[in-house]
Amino acid sequence: MKGIDAMSKYVRLLALVPVFLIALWIGNSFFKYFTHNSVPKVEIIGVRDGGVYKGIINCFVEGDSDYKVSCVSVFLDNDLIPIDGAQYVKSKKFNLPFKIDTSSLVEYEHTLKLEAVDSSYKVNKLSEIIKFYVDNVPLKSAFMHDGYKVEQGKTLHLKMQLNKQVDFAEANVFSQKYCFYPESENSTVYECFIPIDCEQHPDEYLIEAKVIDRVGNHSIANNTVKICEFNFPRQKGFTVSSTKLNNEKEISMDDRIKQDALGKWLNDSPRKKLWSGPFEVPTIVKRLSTPYGEIRVTPQRGRYYHKAVDIVNNPNSVIWASQNGKVIIKDRYLLSGNTVIIDHGLGVFTKYFHLNDFADIEVGDFIKKGEPVGKLGMTGYANGPHLHWELTINNVAVDPFEWTKKIF
Repeated sequence: MKGIDAMSKYVRLLALVPVFLIALWIGNSFFKYFTHNSVPKVEIIGVRDGGVYKGIINCFVEGDSDYKVSCVSVFLDNDLIPIDGAQYVKSKKFNLPFKIDTSSLVEYEHTLKLEAVDSSYKVNKLSEIIKFYVDNVPLKSAFMHDGYKVEQGKTLHLKMQLNKQVDFAEANVFSQKYCFYPESENSTVYECFIPIDCEQHPDEYLIEAKVIDRVGNHSIANNTVKICEFNFPRQKGFTVSSTKLNNEKEISMDDRIKQDALGKWLNDSPRKKLWSGPFEVPTIVKRLSTPYGEIRVTPQRGRYYHKAVDIVNNPNSVIWASQNGKVIIKDRYLLSGNTVIIDHGLGVFTKYFHLNDFADIEVGDFIKKGEPVGKLGMTGYANGPHLHWELTINNVAVDPFEWTKKIF
């Protein structure tokens, strides 16, 4: 009998387990109902803040919340969008599809407002706003000039007229790619600066410009450029004493370090002009000892093109920045001596070599046109006091004097 009574008690206890679990679940549910204090985790999929769209946009209201969501509402420019099941969600996880037909919307900024309310006692509420843009306008692009002509060593300045601002515009010429940028903020005129190396073979070349707008429309425009031969002067007999070069090696860095740094700085160059108006010659020109592109033959370096200008002025004459920009290099190198390099944006750099000393400037400083960078000297690979002044685009040197005569 005792065994039967014990078994009966055990069975009754087992029968109470479900009741206990149900009571525990109900108690926990009531506790969460009264204490839950987090906004619903709900988002709109298919439209991102700041995005640009065309045609039909397929969207979803997606929930993955900690507590049941009672209802959700989506407003387009303050008008409620009808979404099946949105007013009676009653679930933690859900996915409610809806569409936006942009063909009925103006080409401008629009607003989506998402509201979601949970089923708790505190009625926690989510409210978020997404701003997006509509662009159903077909993309149009055209070169502003037909058939370009430019000499070796000069700058090819391309301009395109677009009917709207775009995400991407690129020119392909000489099997190289060059980016277009708006000529000013919010402009639909896009420009591109292409350096013509002094060793570029004279010929006529095809230019292909590819444009992609913010909604993925493509446009291609073609043009041509004729590279004209320029008769660069020749120089012989230029030498620098071995004693001077040996002394320079002891106090200067290898120029390859400078070149490696320039590659990094080119990637970081601002995607906008830092300059305004024409560039200035950075010192008084008493004499031009070496014009741009002169072909030199020297014992140390053999035959090469001097892709800069050498300006003679009084020793220790002030050298100033030829345009507004950011100082990216200030150091001493074997060939260029005391060196300052300024980034003017869009990959346009000016270089000042062989300085006797530096002005009170540091790497990272923004310097204005006409402010001093140092004094004229003959440090590095130089046999007399002068300024080596160089202008590069994407690390290809072009005639800097052209930039003082034109407004690019």
